[in-house]
This record gives sequence, C-alpha cells and structure tokens, in this order.
Amino acid sequence: MVTQSDSENDVVKEKSRARIKRNRLWFRLHSFIGLNLSLFLGLVFLTGTLAVFANEIDWMLQPEMRASALVSADDLPWEAIGTALADYAPDAEIETIEASESPILAPTAYLIRSDGGIRTVYFDTETGAVQGEGVLFSAKSLLRAIHSRLLMRDPPGTAIVSVLSLFLLTSLVSAMLAYKKWWRGFFRIPRLNRGRRVFWGDIHLFAGTWSLVFGLLMAITGIWYLAEETAVPAPGFSDAVGPGGKVSNSEAAALLSASLSAARRAYPELHIRSIMWPGTNGASFGFYGQDGTVLVRPRANGVLVDVFDATIIDRHSAADGTMHQRISEAADPLHMGFFAGYWSKVLWFLFGALLTLLAFSGAMVFVRRLAPRNGNRSASAATSANDRWAWLRLRGGLGVGAIIAASVIGTMLYLLPGEIAILR
Repeated sequence: MVTQSDSENDVVKEKSRARIKRNRLWFRLHSFIGLNLSLFLGLVFLTGTLAVFANEIDWMLQPEMRASALVSADDLPWEAIGTALADYAPDAEIETIEASESPILAPTAYLIRSDGGIRTVYFDTETGAVQGEGVLFSAKSLLRAIHSRLLMRDPPGTAIVSVLSLFLLTSLVSAMLAYKKWWRGFFRIPRLNRGRRVFWGDIHLFAGTWSLVFGLLMAITGIWYLAEETAVPAPGFSDAVGPGGKVSNSEAAALLSASLSAARRAYPELHIRSIMWPGTNGASFGFYGQDGTVLVRPRANGVLVDVFDATIIDRHSAADGTMHQRISEAADPLHMGFFAGYWSKVLWFLFGALLTLLAFSGAMVFVRRLAPRNGNRSASAATSANDRWAWLRLRGGLGVGAIIAASVIGTMLYLLPGEIAILR
C-alpha cells in the first residue's frame, strides 16, 4: 500500500532528479563553450585589457607623445596649436586636432596623406609648438585592431568578435545555473595543498565570481555592437554641414580664434576636446567635447561655426538625444572604461585581467582533467566505459579549441603586415 508519505517522497525525488538533469544540461553547455572557445575568448579579453592602457604604453615607446607639462584640456593653447600646424603642414589635408584623454599625453593633430594614410603631429602643451610627428601604427591601434576585428577588414572582423559576446553571455549565465551556491567563490581562497586540478578549479571559480558583473557588462555591450553592426545603427546627433568654399590652412588658422570665441559664447558648458578643421565638413570649424552629460563620447556634444563670419550653424548636446542615441553613446565608455579617468581605467584593467584569467584557467581546468590518474595509469584506463567516453570528448573538445585559437592567431599573423602597411 502506497502511503501519502511515499507519494511525497517520490515527488521530492522526481524534482531532485529534474534539478540534477537541468544542472547537468547547463554544465554541458558551459563546458562546450569553454572547451571550444576559452582560448579564443582569452585572446580577446587579453588584448582588450591591455588596450585600456594602450595610450600609456605608447607614451613609454614614443617620446614625442609626452606632454611637456601637465595642462588640462580646457587650458590648451588651441589658437597657437592651429597656427603651428598650419605653418608645419601648409598644404596638408587636416582632419582634426584633439586633446588627449590624459594630461600626460600631448595634443595631437591627424593629417590625411595623399595615399589615404594618416599622419599624426604632436604639440607642446604650453606653447602649442610642434614637438614631433608619428604614424597611426601604435600599441593602441594594434591592440584595438586585434580586440575589435582580429585585424580583419570590416564587416567580418567586428561581426566575428561581436558574436563572441553571445557565447560569453551564455557561458556566464549557464555557469550560474549549473553551479550550486556559486557566490561562495567570493570568499574561497585557492587551495594550494589539494593538487593542481583543485587549485585551477578554485582559481576559475574565484575569477568567475569576482568578474561576473564585469563580464555581463562586456557581453551586453558586445551584443549591442553586434546589433549596431547588423541591424540598428544609431543615427548621428547632427547632419548639419558648413557653407561651401575653401580656405587654406594658414587662413583657417588666422580665423580659428574668432570661431573659438563664438563657440564658447554659444555653448559655454562645452569643454572642448577636439576641433574639426575646415574642409572635413564644409567651410566650418567643429568644436566637440563634454558638457556634463554622463556616459557619452566627446563627439556627442558640439557646435559648428562658419569659418568666414563666425556664425553658429549648429549646436547639439547628447542630453537631447533619443534613447537609442544615448545607449549607443554609453556603449563605448562602459565597454572601454574611460568615463572616469584613471579611476575607471584601473578598475577596468583589473576586472579585465580577472576575465582573462577566467578564460585561461577554464582551459587549465580541462587540461588537468586529461592528466593521468592513479599513478602512471592513464585516465582512460582508470575509469569506466562511460567515463572513458567523456574523457575522449573532453580531449576532442580541447583539440577543437586549440585549432580555433591557432587558426585565429595564424590568420592575424598573415594579416599583420598589411595592417602595418595601412597604418604607416
């Protein structure tokens, strides 16, 4: 005779079996992504983490990039820089003059060469004089080219990297669902006396819990990049253009002061970070920067001034943008971590390092599972037939992951000379 207690026990057992089955499903999904893509993801995480301080790496490698004195962008001698640039490159096609994101870096002008390449010119932060010239190829350009598009030309490069965000999100969510009480990883110190397999497992759990929120943010912003790349590009804040006509670089430099004064009167809240030179957008100066609107790029706030009579053609602020535009603007600051100066950059570097450790420690966990057990006996000999089949699948998955990583690295090495040629 079946009692009510027996029925209740059966229900509890059935629920327990269902929960275990779901946990196994999530674990297999997490393992599948880890086996095949952990090394690939680790490469993207590593280059993205280093890119946080790419400007500072270039600062160490290129003396001409170093600011002569610590001067804030608001106090830069823009007029003197414009005059020095016009004298230095009177016939060049000038694109923009920009203040660097850090006061240790010199202001920079970008010139378009006759072959379509980019020249960079650096200026003294106090006098505005030219202090050196460089090329666009740098640690910053190389790291970002690898991180964002694997050195491939658009569209396939950015799309491939952006698709990885879907796998990252799936991996993080499946890990939370597969591992019971995963939050204990916040307080688990990696154990050194339990063998390498336990040690790397603890490292993986520790890195995963502490980088979870950051990883979710990277996945969500990456998915947004994919959406913009394929379906919903955000509209610009303004499509206004300057009047027709041409001015020489020396004439533009002479007219810069009047246009700069007009821009400051029309938009006193704007802290100018870049100046678009006449010719790029008609016969006008474009002044762009920050006005206190949070999580936007400098280009989102700007004023366009007629170069001939210093009249205001257009004024726009990110604060007046649509929800679509604001989300699009927030993606870069949140993904790259430059929204609060070195405070946010240091945090983004540390969490990026944890995310990189998460990827490579996951690979090490799987490698340790392949290590021989029971002395000199192989894993396949020491386990049952079912375990042997799981071991073979594990070994095959790691092989696929290694092939994917090797293919990506091989493709980048093949493309690297072409990338260098373009940037030089």
